[in-house]
Amino acid sequence: MLKIVKTKDSDSSGVSLQQARDNFIESAGKISANMLGMVSKVGGQIYALLFLARNPLSLDEIMKILQLSKGNISVNIRMLESVGLVRKVWVKGTRKDYYEAARDYPKKFLRQFFDRVRNGIDDSLRMISKFKDEFEAASRNSAGDEKEDSQFMLSQLFLLDLFYQAASQLFDDFYKGRKVDMDILRRVILE
Repeated sequence: MLKIVKTKDSDSSGVSLQQARDNFIESAGKISANMLGMVSKVGGQIYALLFLARNPLSLDEIMKILQLSKGNISVNIRMLESVGLVRKVWVKGTRKDYYEAARDYPKKFLRQFFDRVRNGIDDSLRMISKFKDEFEAASRNSAGDEKEDSQFMLSQLFLLDLFYQAASQLFDDFYKGRKVDMDILRRVILE
């Protein structure tokens, strides 16, 4: 695996280019694995390596730099190819497969990230609506402490609904090119 070189934020002047590259690649792998599981840690490292490389790299070169097995590299390269993050390229004078990063990954990733969040908001709104109906029915059919409990639970769902409605409005504005009003979410979160 890559050797991570710890550096102080205030003095990174002693870091070599290779150390900085290796640190970035290691961190990119962690970010990729954590960001909604879009790609694995190794896939993120491979993509980061290819993204920073001026020239296409072969599987052997990737394996040597990342210090991982050829099988692991090969499996992750295929996965990256299948989602359009990496492409196989021909290099004159060699029979090996070479790979380069699709440079539009950040834009592609952001779009997929926002779409997933938006879908999660829509799913949450549907679920909240369903349960608001159930709690309203339960409240009508109950008395005493149970009625108070059901009304309290219903009020909590209304607050949750307000948050997701505000988030939905934010995404609607964003996707339609309108000015995004962050105060909508701020009011819901901070009040």
